[in-house]
Amino acid sequence: MTSPRPRPGRLADALLLHVAAASRGRPDRWRVELGLGTAGAVLVDLALAGRVAVRPGHVTVRCADRVDDPVADEVLGALLLDNRRRCLEGRLEHLAPHVYEAVLERLLAERRLAFVPGGSGGSRASGRPGRLAGFTDRRRGGRHLPARPLAAPPPGPHADALAALLRATRRERTPPGAPTPPEPAGTVCAAVAAALRSAAQTLTCPF
Repeated sequence: MTSPRPRPGRLADALLLHVAAASRGRPDRWRVELGLGTAGAVLVDLALAGRVAVRPGHVTVRCADRVDDPVADEVLGALLLDNRRRCLEGRLEHLAPHVYEAVLERLLAERRLAFVPGGSGGSRASGRPGRLAGFTDRRRGGRHLPARPLAAPPPGPHADALAALLRATRRERTPPGAPTPPEPAGTVCAAVAAALRSAAQTLTCPF
């Protein structure tokens, strides 16, 4: 059985692969940050494909046509079905947990991430069939490393958007002289940073 062919060019994939390499296979330690970052990356890709409009404070669906990305299609469907008046930050927070899990599973299925067992817990503890069989166990018992060295994206809007998303996810300030994040990445990165500040404030507030 042949593995699914990798689909290059997805910002969410590039973001998670980069952090997996930089963290030596431990992206799950930054689940909150990466959840918001990957959700933001999917919104950027949908905006660039003309499916959504991203503005400060909100996101609206412009076209319901599917794109060549099951995760993005699911996000688009979620946006269409969500009748709540969520701000852009609220949308990111709502989408973040599922998008992170879906992107991680896709990279494993396409063999762009390789699971390396080790540490506490066993990667084969669950014998349940299905796509998510043993998912929790293998996360706790090993690492997720890129299967091949990462190639730097060529200079251009994609590389600028990826760099901006990485800075926002890491909560780093934009260094002097760095290129301004192209739209819609700039708006989404600002929302990711705001959502992370809100999450940090909530976590540090005393009871």
